[in-house]
Amino acid sequence: MAYSGSSPPENPTPKHGSYANVTASTSPQSNLPFDPKRIVPIGTHKDKDGQQVLGFSSSENDRLAETWKLTLIGKFSFAIPHPKGIASGFSALNLKGPFSWSFANPSHIIIKLHLEEDYNKLWMGTLWSLGDCPMRVFKWTPSFNPRTEAPLLHWSGFVFRVAIHFFDHNALFAIGKIIGTPLQVDSPTTTFRLSMARVCVELDLLKERVEEIILQFDGTTHVRENCL
Repeated sequence: MAYSGSSPPENPTPKHGSYANVTASTSPQSNLPFDPKRIVPIGTHKDKDGQQVLGFSSSENDRLAETWKLTLIGKFSFAIPHPKGIASGFSALNLKGPFSWSFANPSHIIIKLHLEEDYNKLWMGTLWSLGDCPMRVFKWTPSFNPRTEAPLLHWSGFVFRVAIHFFDHNALFAIGKIIGTPLQVDSPTTTFRLSMARVCVELDLLKERVEEIILQFDGTTHVRENCL
């Protein structure tokens, strides 16, 4: 069941905060019958070693994932709150646009947003609290599996020393790409109030960690340690 961001669901508070209790709902569900005349063929069925396999092309997969591009995964490490606690927690975040969320399993919720500003606000936060329960946020990908840790996370502590003329937004973005996907530069760096630059990057934990930043200018190679 998906909950909208407009108001808390009207579920009674359970005596025990089990996954079954917090996801229980007496609301009637509307079934959507298949109409063969309206179905658009997608995917290719194949037989592999006696098993039916349905394969999707990259373009088909991208098209299906497009409507979920502003989706995040919230993970509760200890206990998952009641829906009312989650709804009140989201209300306190003062998100500007509409959103919806639903339970993925006993420790994860799926958060679908409609404004990129809201998406970035949640994604850039290190830790949130919903219903008095800490929640970490990960970026949703088509290969999301709740049984495994998300391979993509953001890291705000990418710190490195560079010459002062590299305290330039475009230069810092280029340097950040050596580590991962640059997301933002913190305020002290943009106003040159630090001896070192700090950039928030998105890391792919499945890739090998970059230990050094190597820059070449004025005919010289400069090696800087990644202080991540």
